[in-house]
Amino acid sequence: MKQLRKNRTGLSGFLLRIGAVALIAYLAVTLIVCQVDIMVKRQRLETLNAELSRQTEENTELERLYSSGDNDAYIERIARDRLGYVSPDERIYIDMSGE
Repeated sequence: MKQLRKNRTGLSGFLLRIGAVALIAYLAVTLIVCQVDIMVKRQRLETLNAELSRQTEENTELERLYSSGDNDAYIERIARDRLGYVSPDERIYIDMSGE
């Protein structure tokens, strides 16, 4: 009878230890996954902050140009540089030599 109780207690203790080890392993893996996720999110935050800073500087420059009253020259420069527009009766010569 004592032998049977000792076997049950030994089996229960063994299962309890296995459960504790499994729980610790699960918590360790979860902690590592969370740390990696935090690192990725911090990098994304840094990227977004840099983009926000760049956009804020661009907005400040655009507000300065707008408030200076030189809108026509700015619009003309954007139309030429970005959109490829030209004035009427204007001739554009493109240097094909690559120099």
